[in-house]
Amino acid sequence: MSLSERYSVLFESVQLGPKTAKNRFWATPHAIGFGSDSSGSAAGYRGTRAAGGWGVVFTEATTIAPEMDKTPHRMSRLWDEGDVRNLAHVASAIQEHGALAGIELEYNAAVGVMSEGRGLTPRSPVSTPGESALAVPYAGGLIELDHDGIEEIKQIYVSAALRAKDAGFDLITFHCGHAASILAHFLIPYYNTRTDEYGGSLENRSRFAREMLQAAREAVGPDIAIGLRLGVDTLDGPFGLGDRGIRSGGDTPLFIEHMDDLVDYWDFVIGGFDWAQDAQSSRTVGENFEKPYVDGLKRYTKKPVVNVGRLNSPDTMVDIIQAGQCDFIGAARAGIADPFLPEKVRTGNIEDIRECIGCNFCVSRDIGTAPIACTQNATTGEEFRRGWKPEVYLQAKNHENDVLVIGAGAAGMECAMVLGKRGMRNVHLVDSASAIGGSINWVSKLPGRHEWRRLIEYREHQLSKLSNVEVILDTEFTAEEALDYGAGIVIVATGSHYTRNGIDPQNRLPFGLEPAFGDKLLTPEQVVRDEVPVGRRVLVVDSDGYFMGPGIAELLAKNGHEVVLATKGEHIGEYQRYTREITHTINDLLGLGVKLRTETAVTAAGPSTALLTSPYREPEQFEFDNIVLVGTRSSDNSIFQGLLQRRGDWEENEISAVHRIGDCVRPNFIADAIFSGHRLAREIDSPNPAQSLPFIRERRIIGGSDADFELGARALLPLY
Repeated sequence: MSLSERYSVLFESVQLGPKTAKNRFWATPHAIGFGSDSSGSAAGYRGTRAAGGWGVVFTEATTIAPEMDKTPHRMSRLWDEGDVRNLAHVASAIQEHGALAGIELEYNAAVGVMSEGRGLTPRSPVSTPGESALAVPYAGGLIELDHDGIEEIKQIYVSAALRAKDAGFDLITFHCGHAASILAHFLIPYYNTRTDEYGGSLENRSRFAREMLQAAREAVGPDIAIGLRLGVDTLDGPFGLGDRGIRSGGDTPLFIEHMDDLVDYWDFVIGGFDWAQDAQSSRTVGENFEKPYVDGLKRYTKKPVVNVGRLNSPDTMVDIIQAGQCDFIGAARAGIADPFLPEKVRTGNIEDIRECIGCNFCVSRDIGTAPIACTQNATTGEEFRRGWKPEVYLQAKNHENDVLVIGAGAAGMECAMVLGKRGMRNVHLVDSASAIGGSINWVSKLPGRHEWRRLIEYREHQLSKLSNVEVILDTEFTAEEALDYGAGIVIVATGSHYTRNGIDPQNRLPFGLEPAFGDKLLTPEQVVRDEVPVGRRVLVVDSDGYFMGPGIAELLAKNGHEVVLATKGEHIGEYQRYTREITHTINDLLGLGVKLRTETAVTAAGPSTALLTSPYREPEQFEFDNIVLVGTRSSDNSIFQGLLQRRGDWEENEISAVHRIGDCVRPNFIADAIFSGHRLAREIDSPNPAQSLPFIRERRIIGGSDADFELGARALLPLY
């Protein structure tokens, strides 16, 4: 079977009521941190996906009333005429490339307590947390929503649908998933404890959704497709609502049949109070992980069905379409990592797909109220702000230079790849190791992190295709050798390492563990990369606060070690609260018998004994065979510093510039290391590549105009 025949099913058109999708690729709603206020960035981001071949491109969950605002999260809003104008710009950017533009409307239950508008109304979440008097997280006082309130919210939905029509959207999805919207709360018994015609039986609990959809359909007319994003299963505990939720083997099929006449399509998701179960990382799930919940539901509807579930591989996509599981391949993270995934499948360039690694760094940016970013794709979120296009690289003005990149880790690989694509005459990427990838090579050995190797595999393949890039391995470098190498530009990307006696972030003093324990103290590199033998009883001391400490604890526990994981933080792996991995991480560690000690200081109590102290429990002593300190990382910048000391020799050696990137500048996330390498390469021909070029900041400028929001505009330039 030829390539085109194998994947042709993915490019069949599909009817969605009055609209026709050109293929089966569906970019699902997901927040990007620009909201509707930064419409240029939103349009650049969504439009890039449309240019990349997605047949349907959605914005994100869009609040439809001021009391539903999620400030400080920059969510999309559709409250007034100003929002209509801004979102119309986004819709046009999507449609310009032949995709259908979709918007998801949401009236949340019991959120928005930080509302920009403030003030209470009879329907405000602070006073009305849901459709019943059941307490809901983040809510204030409890008042059951009365019939006047129900009618008012119904009209809010209708008005929002009309505004979505005015903005030019082709598809309107009403959010009824993740146990978040009022539609979901009416439907789910856990929340809906009403005893009137809106509570009790499935028919009653569906009443609000039916009445609202009927009113919205009548209002917007026959030219717009309407659908429901349905949470088909709220899951078992401890991650879900159990028997008081809605289950794919229970009420869900009946609800689908009951509502099918009012929708043009269904978008199936999973998850209860913790929506992260619908966006799990690669640490816990693989491709199509929602199949057990969604498979078979298509038989209860006559309308097209969208499925999600970390769908990356075109082969998996074909298989689930041919199996009749769904009609559309829904994805957010796959398109974040590679907006041009559909186009690469269509043109037979599958090996060039930049596959999502499932690290959930993108999710962490949303939770952390920051613009979207991606570990795998440095251009994500920068399409408008910096004018970066993921598949377009203009020849550098100084392309006749030779470039030496020292260090083939995350930053070095990315920088060399982009420099090569920008046509630099010769790019030499050198590393002392026998393979490229730097720390990713050993970090990916941690449990559940194997997909992170895709960071290496993608760049390795791209580098192999560039005739102007040479990868040189097993080669040590010094500053003097770099100086004499003959390259006009030298870029140092030598990374960082975990120190043996790092700085305690609480008191800014050394931990003081190495002087007490000597060789019994190990670093993460020794344990994972070097596979130094570790004794049976291990204490892991973590001030890193992300995946490394819990990952080493899990690795050792799975290998039969008795492990205590201690941190001064309030939570284990605190940043995993942002990547939404924390619930599974803690559950897995406890299941392996790892003892977790939070808000705990570790000091020496003997040659092989540590004292664990906390304000909330009695001091305890732990006798160990080894202690692993996941502490401070220190930049490996000796080559860079050596080159600076020889600055006077640069001209003689025909060196025009020396730069450093990635962890060599400051230890940070892998995503930031890759971004650092990418940015320098993108701007290698700027007046001062060491400094980032000004980017577009979307904010009100007094007396401003559209010209102030173009790259190079005077309003963006620093005064001094």
